[in-house]
Amino acid sequence: MLSTAPPARPYRLVALDLDGTLLNDDGAISPEDAAALVRFSRSGGLVVLASGRMTDNIRPWYDALGLDGPTIAYNGALARQACREGGGIILHTPLPAQYGDALLDYTQEEGLQLNYYYDEQLYSREEERLRAYADLYARQTGAVFRFLPDLERFRGCEPTKLLIVTEPGHRDELYQVWRARWGAEVTVMRTNPEYLEFFHREASKGRALKALAGHYGLEQSLTLAFGDNYNDVSMMEWAGCGVAVTNAKEEAKVAADWTSPRTNNESAVAEALARLLGW
Repeated sequence: MLSTAPPARPYRLVALDLDGTLLNDDGAISPEDAAALVRFSRSGGLVVLASGRMTDNIRPWYDALGLDGPTIAYNGALARQACREGGGIILHTPLPAQYGDALLDYTQEEGLQLNYYYDEQLYSREEERLRAYADLYARQTGAVFRFLPDLERFRGCEPTKLLIVTEPGHRDELYQVWRARWGAEVTVMRTNPEYLEFFHREASKGRALKALAGHYGLEQSLTLAFGDNYNDVSMMEWAGCGVAVTNAKEEAKVAADWTSPRTNNESAVAEALARLLGW
């Protein structure tokens, strides 16, 4: 990791994590960051929003910017074209059914909130005692649930991802349990303090970014990626230049080529783009 910003280059793609990176702690994009991304887009650059969220919960941020671009959703399990191109799927790497079925059983037995993502919809069991966890997730991401009496109809299906919502301390306990059980077979990842996420072992933001760059014919060396959390590590490692905001987890800073001196509350993206593009 460099102590000073790398030399400026004519980057053609910038991939940005949302929560904790592009979005400030109030859940908004600063005017400075928005203006910088619009300038980059108007110069011919490709802006890519990359998040653990569903596609429908990423797209509104393009609308807020007045831009269009491809999405990396579900932490890289799904990548889609820009809306103007039809929004077609570039990459989809769902979780094999055997793991989905095992988590259906486990969360039912243990009384845990399970978010089941399938065919770009979010499903959950309708259980009053777990509703607070679903409501928490909906507030934080804007996701809309489809509540069902049970999730048995999905047995044998391949979900795009699965997510357990629970108390932060319990989340960390479950992480140790499932990492030990499935660590070599499934990606088990901590994201927000209450979230434990499960993906296909090959699904990642980095793999999705590689697929997008290839789809658009862009050189790896001319790609930029901004992040702050564990799920951003692969994206920053693959990009020609990975930038961590200063509020990032230590693992993200280690993976980055450079750590901005600014946080997500201080328009870190705008300041870094000015340095790295030589504006």
